[in-house]
Amino acid sequence: MKKTLNLLLMVLVLASLASAQSWFKGSLDQAVAKAKSENKLVLVDFYSGG
Repeated sequence: MKKTLNLLLMVLVLASLASAQSWFKGSLDQAVAKAKSENKLVLVDFYSGG
């Protein structure tokens, strides 16, 4: 039981580190240009709880 709990805790810690994101700050045109140069998609957040 203790090994299972330790394994679960380790997985949760690693998952929280892996989900870190760096948010782009700039205009939409700049974001689209950067995404195009990196062959990536652009995520637009229309809802931001504050």
